[in-house]
Amino acid sequence: MNEHATLSIVDYCVFFGYIALTLFLGFAVSRGARRKMKDYFLGDKKLPWYVVGTSMVAGDISSETFIANVGIAYQYGMVIATTGWNSWIIYSIFLFVFLPYYVRSGLYTMPEFLERRYNPTCRYLFAFSLVVGYLFTLLAGSLYAGGLFVERIFELRLSPDVNTNIAWGIVFFAVTTGAYTIYGGMKSSAWTDFMQMFVLLTAGILLPIIAVREAGGLSQLVHDYPDKFNIFLPPTHERFPATGVFTGFLSVGLWYTCSSQHIVQRVLSAKDEWHARMGVVAAGYLRIITPLFFVLPGIAAIKLFPHLEKPDQAYLVLVKSLIPTGLKGLVLAGMAAALMATVSTVLNATSTMLTIDLYKKARPAAGDREQVIVGMISGVVVLVISVLIAFIYITQKDSLFVLIQTVFFYIAPPFAVVFLLGLIWPRANGPAAVVTIISGFLFLLLLQKGVPLAGIPPLWNSITWLTPYKKAYQHTALLTWIFSMTVMIVTSLLTSPPPPERIDGIIWNRSYLSLPPAERLKYGGWKDFRIWWLLFVLSVLSIYGFFVWFNFFRAT
Repeated sequence: MNEHATLSIVDYCVFFGYIALTLFLGFAVSRGARRKMKDYFLGDKKLPWYVVGTSMVAGDISSETFIANVGIAYQYGMVIATTGWNSWIIYSIFLFVFLPYYVRSGLYTMPEFLERRYNPTCRYLFAFSLVVGYLFTLLAGSLYAGGLFVERIFELRLSPDVNTNIAWGIVFFAVTTGAYTIYGGMKSSAWTDFMQMFVLLTAGILLPIIAVREAGGLSQLVHDYPDKFNIFLPPTHERFPATGVFTGFLSVGLWYTCSSQHIVQRVLSAKDEWHARMGVVAAGYLRIITPLFFVLPGIAAIKLFPHLEKPDQAYLVLVKSLIPTGLKGLVLAGMAAALMATVSTVLNATSTMLTIDLYKKARPAAGDREQVIVGMISGVVVLVISVLIAFIYITQKDSLFVLIQTVFFYIAPPFAVVFLLGLIWPRANGPAAVVTIISGFLFLLLLQKGVPLAGIPPLWNSITWLTPYKKAYQHTALLTWIFSMTVMIVTSLLTSPPPPERIDGIIWNRSYLSLPPAERLKYGGWKDFRIWWLLFVLSVLSIYGFFVWFNFFRAT
């Protein structure tokens, strides 16, 4: 196995041919996308279910996802797959609690929901948090990973300085992805995501097959590394305790899927509610498959390259060593597809919030054309800032994956509580929501950092009996979620209830379990989304059942 195999002219042609095809599609589907704000920000609400579903997943998988997750599988094994399989929990909540109100109320943004349900302060706090979070994690992080990808795989040598070469890679992906996304808005972003998902699936399946075969087959890997095929790890595990893995939906899951603009905006752009719900179900089926793209190569790499200096090297080493000439370009196109889909999705969502939640609020008289222009300009500004932040990451030594997860777990718990109670509890009010958001952030800060200037140590340090459980950030998020839920309930009960007009038509009711009457007639029988949802849930539970059986069989 040649760890330093180079790329051929065929690989370069495949890769750059894919980039050219993406640009062509992005511009080709954008016709008429800039006439009205609904066209530009929501694709004229005409996306079919298969575009909604593929776009939801493609926008969540970037090049750093490949690199980081294969590295984590190299360290911890199959348990990383639960991040995808556990989507059955949060997708079910999304389908039957959040999605019906979002679609039926004609929302454009998630911060807009918080103003309707609570007050403008909540809207601005959430919009600001999302924009900052997107800039520093999903946008800058993806672009930085793209720079590494170009420098290390393509061995870009535009300069003798490695950092300069990474910077050129960052600029390359920023310009190519930003061009069609800023020009065509949601329509360009979603349809290119649809194509990119097919490339990602095709490329993603190659490496697991080849890597597992080179390692002697799946049965041999299970025999050699049985511990790596355990998804139920003890509560004291430093990284993936079962008590954190299977409770993450309460914080990051609710926030990321049910209230994060870059995911929900795809659903809001669907043709109708059936297409929106079927899109989520389709995303669920993809979530069953995609974790295997990372887990199996990571475990195979343990046998093929047992002494890697850094686990994050595993994916790049596998690609350069195992993928034959001509197919490397396809695998690299898959990584590029993942990166471009994420950048496009998040860039579109960020410009939407800046335009509708900030500019439109400051200038209510702004018409459709003006808002589209502002959306395009804000997209350029956001992209430039993301590139500059990505340049800063070049000199940082901290893990990019750890950085992204840390930011998510800071943002998620208080907002997850505010959104959930906002839809299911009539007594939740605006003052309690503001207090919960602010106190949730402060509690997590005190929990992890303390107050150094005042000599107050982190709260974790004073709870000695929790010492075995402190390493996993999922436990920190769970504790913060419980704190935020308590604050929200107590503060709501101690203050005045919201006026009836504030909650009218928002609180969950049984009609959310099914489609509106007109759509039920149109999408009955085998088209009933609940049938496909049930099959999806049963599929995931069957996977869990297999691993329970496997661990029991291994123990006996």
